[in-house]
Amino acid sequence: MWAEEIEGRIRRLRELGRDPYIVSYRFEVTALASDIISRYSWLKPGEETSDRVSVAGRIWHVRRHGKILFIDLYDNTGKIQIVIRRDLLKNDLDALIDIISKGDIVGVRGRVIRTKAGEVSILAEDIEILSLSWRPIPFHEFGVRDPEQRYRERYIDIMLNTRVRQSIINLYRLEYNMRRILHEKGFIEVHTPKLQPIYGGALAKPFITRIEALKREAYLSIAPETYLKRLVVAGLYKVYEIAVCFRNEDIDATHYPEFVQLEIYQAFADWNDIMSLVEELVAESVKSVYGDYVVEVNGDSGSYSINFSRPWTRISIEEAIEKYGGISIRGRDEAEILEIAKSLNIETTDPRRGKIVEKIFEKVAQPKLENPTFVTLYPRDISPLARPYRNDPRYSERFELYIRGLEIGNGYSELNNPVLQYQFFKEEEELRRRAGRADIEAHPMDKDYIRSLEYGLPPTGGVGIGLYRLSMVLSGFSSIKDVIPFIYMSPEDLQCAAELNPKLLDLYFR
Repeated sequence: MWAEEIEGRIRRLRELGRDPYIVSYRFEVTALASDIISRYSWLKPGEETSDRVSVAGRIWHVRRHGKILFIDLYDNTGKIQIVIRRDLLKNDLDALIDIISKGDIVGVRGRVIRTKAGEVSILAEDIEILSLSWRPIPFHEFGVRDPEQRYRERYIDIMLNTRVRQSIINLYRLEYNMRRILHEKGFIEVHTPKLQPIYGGALAKPFITRIEALKREAYLSIAPETYLKRLVVAGLYKVYEIAVCFRNEDIDATHYPEFVQLEIYQAFADWNDIMSLVEELVAESVKSVYGDYVVEVNGDSGSYSINFSRPWTRISIEEAIEKYGGISIRGRDEAEILEIAKSLNIETTDPRRGKIVEKIFEKVAQPKLENPTFVTLYPRDISPLARPYRNDPRYSERFELYIRGLEIGNGYSELNNPVLQYQFFKEEEELRRRAGRADIEAHPMDKDYIRSLEYGLPPTGGVGIGLYRLSMVLSGFSSIKDVIPFIYMSPEDLQCAAELNPKLLDLYFR
């Protein structure tokens, strides 16, 4: 059993005076695996250098051939082969290498060579065990096969699954580039409250918590929108936040209760300006990270390409329904639209005309939007924070961004009339009252936000971009959980090493 095996390994290390939890506090790393392989690509098979480097990482494989060991060592940039010849090792390392096992984290010092087989490697002169792998790791290139373990022990899946790990790295790089572009345009990033007395900025069910010091309930932020717009009122005319948001809704392939989105607000701009900003922000960030505007993706359901080249398609929601579904809904009343929805087996408990139109769009048009597409002119009655369309107040100056059939972003010309905002919030309250359900997705009345508008919000455009969903389409995963580093799992009844083998406690507490 592994708990007994690890005890034996530690005792042997103790005899050598090399227990890493007692003696190994740091290790000087002078080179990374990918840099070594690139820098010494000129070496010929069998050629050795006198250049010494120090590397550190996790042992992936150990192959023993007589007095020579070959170790595949992975750092955060990739793999480097370590060649260990017992006759070249310093000190008493001959006994140490018999203790080394795959999964251990080690530091190696040695010379750069290319083996006769042609692989750039490090010929070890010194090696230190920096940490042990106590539990057996299921090494293979496709991560953890058991779905339960995959999400519960997420650190193992990230360690082993190259696609998952790369999606996390690429999301960071996308965020970095987005921040860079926004900074160059004069935007500043701010942090809005995650505990709020009134939730808002989206149509979603909130998480409810309690602030004991105030003896009051509070809501976890579903979106930073209304606070960012308060800052525009305050004179911060270009603001954004990469925000963690919480929505107490279903968990499925494209929804998760905790997620990250980028929200941006720009004064003296409208929805057209914001669509242009989104095009630039996403397209240029994708090009910086993936090397081209056209991204080739090997996904769970096959290979596909996404073309982020500008300009992107813009189409109204009603035009999209007609183009992709062959259904004309323009000019039809609620009863006619409801009949169309029923013919498509669409069920909705929300009586708003706009919600029925949206459901029809989701059924017949949304899955067919492959490359980045702005769907515009959403009905006004489902857009309580958006400004009415300047040419027809039945619609709003609102757009949603779709890629590969997924809603990635939502933006609009911001409603800055406090009287209209009050009335639209009242309509949302009435909707909830008539429905007789507290959980219906309607925006609550927020009089402090309205008061801020009464001090004057300039014409403003804004958008929210779901970064996890963007990562999904770029990584080819079919579930949003695969691009989130850690997800919520119910606590598990498990035993740690010290419980399975109490003798381990004696090693460190005698």
